[in-house]
Amino acid sequence: MSDTDGRADGRRGFADLLLDLRVQAGLSQEELADRAGLSVRSIREMEAGRVARPRKDSVRLLASALGLRPDDTGHFLAAAGHGSVRPVVRAVAPSPPVVSVADAVPTGLRWRGTRPIPDGLVGREQDLFELESLLRQNRLVTLVGPGGVGKTELALAAADRFSGADTTVVVVDLTTVQRDAAVPSAILDAFGTAPGTSDLDDVLSGRRPGDLVIVEDNAEHVLDGVATVANRMVRSFPGIGVLVTSRIPLGLPDEVVRRVQVLGVPANDEDFEAIAASPAVEMFCRRVARVRPGFALAPSNAPTVARLVRRLDGLPLALELAAARAGSLSVEAILAALDDRFRLLSGPRRFGAPHQRTLADTIAWSVDALSDPARQLLYRASVLGSPFTLEAVAGVCTGTPIDESDVPMLLAELVEKSLLQPVHEFEQLYGARYKLLETIREHAYAGLSSQGDDLTEFRNRAVEWCTTYVSGLEGAWSSPDRDRRYRAAHANSALFEVALERAGELGEWDTAARIVLGFRIAWQYQASVAESGIRWATLCAENVSDKETSGRLLAIAGRLSSLTGDIRGARRHYEEARTRIPGETEMGLVARGGWVSSGSHLLDTQSLAEIPALVDDARKHGDVQRSATVQATCGLALLRWGRLVEAKELLLAWEAALVNPGVYPDEIAYMALSRVDLELGNLSGARHWAQLARDSQASDDPERTKVAGCLAMVEYHDGRYEEARALLDQADADIRGHRGYFDYLVMLYRSRLARAAGEAEQARLTILDALNRLLLEGRVVYLLEVLPEAVAVLHALGRSEAGDAVCGQLLAWQQSMDPPMLPTAWAVLQESCESASVADGWPEPDPSAAVQRLANDVLAALSSPLL
Repeated sequence: MSDTDGRADGRRGFADLLLDLRVQAGLSQEELADRAGLSVRSIREMEAGRVARPRKDSVRLLASALGLRPDDTGHFLAAAGHGSVRPVVRAVAPSPPVVSVADAVPTGLRWRGTRPIPDGLVGREQDLFELESLLRQNRLVTLVGPGGVGKTELALAAADRFSGADTTVVVVDLTTVQRDAAVPSAILDAFGTAPGTSDLDDVLSGRRPGDLVIVEDNAEHVLDGVATVANRMVRSFPGIGVLVTSRIPLGLPDEVVRRVQVLGVPANDEDFEAIAASPAVEMFCRRVARVRPGFALAPSNAPTVARLVRRLDGLPLALELAAARAGSLSVEAILAALDDRFRLLSGPRRFGAPHQRTLADTIAWSVDALSDPARQLLYRASVLGSPFTLEAVAGVCTGTPIDESDVPMLLAELVEKSLLQPVHEFEQLYGARYKLLETIREHAYAGLSSQGDDLTEFRNRAVEWCTTYVSGLEGAWSSPDRDRRYRAAHANSALFEVALERAGELGEWDTAARIVLGFRIAWQYQASVAESGIRWATLCAENVSDKETSGRLLAIAGRLSSLTGDIRGARRHYEEARTRIPGETEMGLVARGGWVSSGSHLLDTQSLAEIPALVDDARKHGDVQRSATVQATCGLALLRWGRLVEAKELLLAWEAALVNPGVYPDEIAYMALSRVDLELGNLSGARHWAQLARDSQASDDPERTKVAGCLAMVEYHDGRYEEARALLDQADADIRGHRGYFDYLVMLYRSRLARAAGEAEQARLTILDALNRLLLEGRVVYLLEVLPEAVAVLHALGRSEAGDAVCGQLLAWQQSMDPPMLPTAWAVLQESCESASVADGWPEPDPSAAVQRLANDVLAALSSPLL
């Protein structure tokens, strides 16, 4: 071999060694250059093997920057041609990295460029599995998603998992590439080739399938160049697989696009198990533990962590930057500082692409690349809240430079560039909806705020649009497409919140009241937003001057309070509304019906006495739909009081009214009919009505939890326990996810199933939950159904003395108080009370207080530890 060949081998050996050591240290060329005090060009030239014999002082600076030990520094110098020690490379443990040069050089270099970070992925196992499968079946795969979502780490992990012993992985970092024409050179640099010595054909040809995977990272700013080269690769070189990360797809016919989503966040702050299972929470806690050893998720900090990761949208970069602050700030302080998230999350990240070292830089990188109309649309959409519809964008956000006809195209551009997320849940019901990650929304909101009076203009437009919109909902209650119209309104509930906030700021309470009155039904479609309706209805009621309008608003607050479980609040709102609205008007009937319903929950006998006059007034009312609804409301109240025959008469009158135009099925009335028949022993009738309730219900209806509970009751009493259990699981998941309203029957029948299976402890926990919730919400009448089950659970736990004591009280109630227990509850009590005696001291003067006292006694008995 000639001296020239020897020098070339020496250059290549040092180049490979330097590259390996830099990658193992987790440094970019820029970061190594900064540490060593050398130029980036010098590092690049040395790694490419273009420097025959690097200067000795430069090599020493590199050794120091890489953290080499003294002995290894000698080997490193020898590899560069300074000294006689034979250069070798020691195998490096993956974590923690101990960089060394003391063992033999690997037989082949199978990875070039940035390696995956150990423990870099959290909550991505399914994504990783799918991506590995895609790489085996397709030649070109592009990972698309917003900045900071974790595309790079996922791509590197997938390439690592995909690659075998004979697979070479080459990672091409395109961050610093400024021109499309420079993409081929960047790829050649990643292979380590010297300029002018090779072209892509040289390094790509002759590859067997699976022999080479090229990862092209951060491609969005040189998209045409990447697309041209990628298309050539997959068409001309069958042995190559290409994996691209970008905020925008390449748009090639052979391309398979997969969108990388943010990490899942907890749906609420209360369920510790669900919070702990959240990938976003897991990632945040792992990263916090790096800067604060010993930190762990616990019931005491879980609610704060859950709120924090939700505020950060589950965006991995934001979670990582927030966790880095935990070395000096508490989690509570980090959460409190998120109102200025871009300042808080400005560092201290020292690695990664320059545009990904702060949250602001990451978002700006994408926003700056937009066309002016698309950027302005993004800015203006930030006032809409999330999610929102195309209709809302067209109504609020148009005007120079945005033409209404261009809105669909511009929205598509924002989705394609990962700045806007399509909402797929319930798409068939709500149509196309979009959402902005909160991080992107705040950036866009700041952009709009910086443009003179634009923020004020578009917030005012939101008020105008919502006011006009609700005027179009007049008469929707009695229209055949009322569900479609109210769903369309609900799809923009966040925008209505924005409009109400603005109207309140301006003191335009009459305008706000018109919006609330028009939007009232739409708030009922989702349990988690009904609280907003209560707030705005009561605020407007306090501030409008017209007495009847104030009463109508309070009636709305009463309805929404009842749905969300505040029965005492509902009663208070309805009571006040009755004094302000004429009782024979439509909203007067609503207020009176709500007062009767809430009173039946609270065991108020005055409510029962109101029913005959209310039904008579409802039948005289001109609106058949309203008349039927009031009769159904009164029938349900009578059912709670055990007046089964009278209840069924009113409910069947509602059902008979369905033949009239403008009267439409209501699953609540069907469920009431099912329950009446079940209590009367007519199981086939109960099943018939329950199936009608299910068939009349939309999949997005938050009352679906109650329909599932109704069907589960029928299945249970028919001996079909597995079917009942599946329905209860479905309802329970909806309740925990805040997609449906709480239903005590779900817990009651879960306890009965647990007892039947011999799972007494599970039954105890379930019935404790039901009792606590009913007491909190004020649904006192339902305690009369749950308490007999609690007695049965006490006996199943071996606490027969406590069970008999409560049973004696309930037997006395049944003999002397009103309302009586319903037949199914009475049957459970009789099965459990063979040795109990009727208690003395009954009847008691206050039925509600008596039942709540019994419930608290049972809670104490169930909560005490076993001896």
